[in-house]
Amino acid sequence: MENTKEEKQEVMFRHTAGHANRFKTYFDAYFTRVMGRGNYGGSAVGECYETASRIVDGDFQSFSDAFEVTAKRVEAIGWDCLSKGHNVSARDAFLRATTYWGATTNYARFTDPRLRTSYEKERACFREAARLFDPQIEIVNIPYENGRTMPGYFIPGGPAGENRPTVLVIGGGDSALEELYGVVPVGAQRRGYNVLMFEIPGQKAMFYDYPDLFFRYDAEVPVGYVVDYVLTRPEVDPGRVALIGASFGGYFAPRAAAFEKRLAAVVALPLFSDIQAGFMEVIGLDPTKPYPRDLESQLDMSNTAVRTLAESDVRMRCGYANTTIAEFLDGMGKFKLAGLEKDITCPILIIAGESEYGPARMEKEMIQLQKVMNHPKSEVKIGRTSEGGEGHSMINNLLLKNQIEFDWLDDVLDWKS
Repeated sequence: MENTKEEKQEVMFRHTAGHANRFKTYFDAYFTRVMGRGNYGGSAVGECYETASRIVDGDFQSFSDAFEVTAKRVEAIGWDCLSKGHNVSARDAFLRATTYWGATTNYARFTDPRLRTSYEKERACFREAARLFDPQIEIVNIPYENGRTMPGYFIPGGPAGENRPTVLVIGGGDSALEELYGVVPVGAQRRGYNVLMFEIPGQKAMFYDYPDLFFRYDAEVPVGYVVDYVLTRPEVDPGRVALIGASFGGYFAPRAAAFEKRLAAVVALPLFSDIQAGFMEVIGLDPTKPYPRDLESQLDMSNTAVRTLAESDVRMRCGYANTTIAEFLDGMGKFKLAGLEKDITCPILIIAGESEYGPARMEKEMIQLQKVMNHPKSEVKIGRTSEGGEGHSMINNLLLKNQIEFDWLDDVLDWKS
């Protein structure tokens, strides 16, 4: 399809054959993400497209309103089924409602009270679903600094008492903890892996509990607490603990691995070696050049990708809600892997959808990727458009992504599922 001004994004959000192509704006990226969660029961095609029929492309409020209507309707199905003893049907509805409640906040401004109330609905629906699994998905609170805790969910890979490999799963800047369930854990559990999905400071659930804690560039600190915790569990083989990071987590996971030597392997979806540069490219700036201090007057706020980054709660959760966009970008300058590549000594798998990189950026990115390939089992895998896996973090083909990452982990951790 012919690109409009809105569509000319060189990083992560370009329209390609494997995307929904329902919207001409950046809305299509998140809509594809919602659709992708249908791989494991997190959405339904008909519900998604019916919702889309009520969205005005580029109108942030209509996106939130449309998904809120769907979320309420599907959640009501869950409660009705539960009251009648149809537990599987209730669980399925709650899982889909989890996704739809999350979608109501993706384009909300950081001042919108719906950010928190919708997240609380998202979490509540997931927890209703979690207790209807057999075995139940376990809610955990991971000890952190100063008596605080990081939220998580533990999913066993097999019968109690069995010692198994374990994947730790961390999401990105705009993802919620509960959203991670369909991205990695289902595929892991099917292959006999334990899963601990968790959040670190700055991510949604933790930020709402501790609004004075923001994203921190030294991700090895909170991840170290997570490793401390998971190694206390009898189900966990201490020599086979891997960390998977998606989106912004593609910075957190490699950064943690540079310091946390108890990790046996790392997967980055994709590698984000420089968050500041990535953010600059999303809003149309050249990361090799200085940016002006008055970006508010120079950015094209009619572009939904630009507006999303400039106005979303990611800025708030990074600690820059009441600053200029330039000051926000200044702060993101700490989130870089440069100089730490040689310290990533465990095997690392980097998975990227080819639509994440514009042609001009690919060569530069591949040079950076080679710097972290310090182990003979390290690999780079590209999800291709011809495979329908070219989306950001391969969100448009989770089944293929899981096959790639867990076949690799099976070999690296000497585990045959």
